[in-house]
Amino acid sequence: MTLKGHKNIVYCLAFNNPFGDRIATGSFDKTAKIWDASSGECMTTLKGHQGEVVCLTFDPHANLLATGAMDNTAKLWDVETGKEYVTLRGHEAEVVSLNFSAEGDRIITGSFDATAKIWDIRTGQSVNTLDEHTGELSNAMFDFTADYVATCSLDRTCKLWDPRQPRSVFTYLGHSDEVFDIAFNSTGTKLASVSADGTGRVYNVVDNST
Repeated sequence: MTLKGHKNIVYCLAFNNPFGDRIATGSFDKTAKIWDASSGECMTTLKGHQGEVVCLTFDPHANLLATGAMDNTAKLWDVETGKEYVTLRGHEAEVVSLNFSAEGDRIITGSFDATAKIWDIRTGQSVNTLDEHTGELSNAMFDFTADYVATCSLDRTCKLWDPRQPRSVFTYLGHSDEVFDIAFNSTGTKLASVSADGTGRVYNVVDNST
């Protein structure tokens, strides 16, 4: 099937895994859309951002959709009704990554303002700002237990954090160019990163070795 309806570049998408019956898309037309994965029908169009939508993700229960945009905000939407639940304000540049904790009670946003913010979903308030990088962030995420957070940046580093603390636990060095993405393994014992230097690196989170 083809999902038609956006009026500009479609930049990001996500399934509502593990259910897989909905697809969300985000566009430079400043909207996100939720589609029926079986029929391709557009179920709702989410309007409210004042800038291009560049990242989105469903919460683990598939009840909420989070969107991040070039208007420096993230928004949470009710998937069933299409209503805006809350706007997360506080970043000073575009929000380029969004990741929920496994329980779905927190979300972390990464921004080109070189910070990541952790938010309480119930209140919509920021509970911690991770501010040590010297360049724009490219991703920020929880490990499976949410005991740790990892961030990566165009400053060529990755950092490991305790999400309850303002200072990082460890900084991973070694890349000679911008770091574009990171991923934890399923148990959170390893962290992988990829860079514009043409390499990937794998770190042991337990002892912070490479």
